Amino acid sequence: MRRRLKQVVWARLTPYGLSPQQFWVLLVLLRGGPSSLHPLAQHVWMDDPTASRVVKAMVARGWLTTRPDPHHGRRILIEVAPETLPRARELEALALELKTGLAAGMDSAEQAAMSRGLHAMIRNLDGMLGADAAEEPSETEAP
Repeated sequence: MRRRLKQVVWARLTPYGLSPQQFWVLLVLLRGGPSSLHPLAQHVWMDDPTASRVVKAMVARGWLTTRPDPHHGRRILIEVAPETLPRARELEALALELKTGLAAGMDSAEQAAMSRGLHAMIRNLDGMLGADAAEEPSETEAP
């Protein structure tokens, strides 16, 4: 399932030149506003070094901007670059289309059962990692 979803997302992102990881980062920032690196990384299930590389690449390509956090001397805030907002909104529409497509043909009871089952599997996997497993990030609207 994960592999197929990634294939579909890659195919839909080709015109934008973004990877699925970059897509999720963009959606999180678009929906939640500016963020520092660590909370952003947690939200998209990346470690900090990976998130840093993804953000640097997106800044270099003009998708994101960074600025000092006025409330913290050593922290930066990452946000969607204003000039890319129209394209970012297209990607937000794409995310909704993907989410809708994933649930096509399933009624609300089937969707709820699948959600419960997937969450149970995640809890089981976290248990296999041990009590010190990484804190589960917040759920996002992204597929």
